[in-house]
Amino acid sequence: MKFFRPGYWQKLVLFLLFLVQFLGVVILLIWLFDRINKGGGPTGILIAIGVIFAVDVAFAVFIMNTDSPDVYRLSWLFLVFLIPVGGALMYVFLANKQTNRRQRKKLAAYRRPIEHNPTIEETEKALEKENAVAAGISSYLETKSGGGIHQQTSVRFFPIVDDAFEPILEELRKAKHFIFLEFFIVAPGKMWDSMLEILKQKAAEGVDVRFIYDDVGSLTTAPIHYAETLTAMGVKTICFNKFRPMLDIRMNNRDHRKILVIDGHTCFSGGFNLADEYINAEVRFGHWKDNAILIKGRAVENFTNMFLAMWIANSLDKKAYANIHKDKAELYKPTVHIDEAGGFPESDGFVQPYGDLPFDSEAVGERVYIDLINAAHKTLYMTTPYLIIDKEMENAMIHAADRGVDIRLLMPHIPDKKAVFNLSRSFYGRLMKAGVKVYEYTPGFVHEKMFICDGKMATVGTINLDYRSLFLHLECGTFMCGCSCIKDMEKDYLETLEKSHRVAMEQWKRWRDRQYWYWAVLRIMGPFL
Repeated sequence: MKFFRPGYWQKLVLFLLFLVQFLGVVILLIWLFDRINKGGGPTGILIAIGVIFAVDVAFAVFIMNTDSPDVYRLSWLFLVFLIPVGGALMYVFLANKQTNRRQRKKLAAYRRPIEHNPTIEETEKALEKENAVAAGISSYLETKSGGGIHQQTSVRFFPIVDDAFEPILEELRKAKHFIFLEFFIVAPGKMWDSMLEILKQKAAEGVDVRFIYDDVGSLTTAPIHYAETLTAMGVKTICFNKFRPMLDIRMNNRDHRKILVIDGHTCFSGGFNLADEYINAEVRFGHWKDNAILIKGRAVENFTNMFLAMWIANSLDKKAYANIHKDKAELYKPTVHIDEAGGFPESDGFVQPYGDLPFDSEAVGERVYIDLINAAHKTLYMTTPYLIIDKEMENAMIHAADRGVDIRLLMPHIPDKKAVFNLSRSFYGRLMKAGVKVYEYTPGFVHEKMFICDGKMATVGTINLDYRSLFLHLECGTFMCGCSCIKDMEKDYLETLEKSHRVAMEQWKRWRDRQYWYWAVLRIMGPFL
């Protein structure tokens, strides 16, 4: 049970301290307004009402002028007026997407190629000839995410992470120079313990091993002070955005990315974390369906740069920061050690890993999804564990279905979060009415995030279809065009549908009739889940 996992109770105490602090602020406000009321009689009451009204109106004006999606803004407006002053406080500490100027500057250091890259320019021209739509998506990603499109890259698709586990261990054993890991969740067990033994051995051999994990993501799984413990083992570790018992808007932004880079020429990514349920060594919600990809070649550079940007932004070691800046062109590019891996693979389509930051007012992940929806002519296959979408994405799906596109959406049947699961189901009706075929994975929980457009373009990564993932978390994905692995992804998708249950409209209507008001409340609370 998670209650007995290392560090759980210590972190639970921190959470309770955070809650007490927040309640303390609310109680203080109530006391102040009560004093105004008692001290001023009817005049005091009017003053209190006036102050409350002014605060709520000010926040309403501010919220309406943010760049957040309409549904997100409306939900916060409802909360601000439902809980006077308290709702405004919740917005300040739970809604904003902020980081400090130093972090923004360091994150930007690796967002653009360090110099003009003629290889990428040639690849862009080749992509334009093959697929103009894909070239447009790629250009957008390079502008907003910083990493260019690559050839001389191979991508291997693993339908379940169980199949990727041994290849991960095998590639780790081959590492000679550096290993970079960045994950949302780390949990001691078969998967992580097996990897950690290799990481310790490699660190002892002089390999540069660095690890970033998210503190809230690993709140109940990783032991307390785990970063210090791993660093003492030789695995240089940063715990991203440590959970503090303080009201702090930065606590809202989490590192949800999944990156494992080896020697600059090999990388694993996908939807998986470093925990046993992802390889079905622990059963939590039935069979866990997630995927992974293995990238080799030039495109790994994008993931390397993403990791180094995070390391620099969160490192307290100024000397290490300076060394990374000085040596990055020489040490971390895929060209440096590729000969040890047998040279660059033959080009197999076009590959572009990309990142999505919550601090730049640009919803990169959502934009890529919508572009793929709009580009579909024949088929669009989508998989996500959560479906909490805004009107723009919902209307894009409906419009594609109206055009005659065969749209299929795969969702979990066994939920990991019941409220989110029920909220996701509330979105089925309008989509199915337009012709979208909705399936639920009967054996268990689907955690993969994958879009496949016409069997030609695809993206796979960490970006869920919910507000937190699309707008508040640090995420990553891999955009592909013309890669042979897309056929493997499509084949796996259709085989998975055979194990799944297609939701009928009559069935959905019965769910809606039983849970109409519950769904209505969840819709309002959707952006907070």
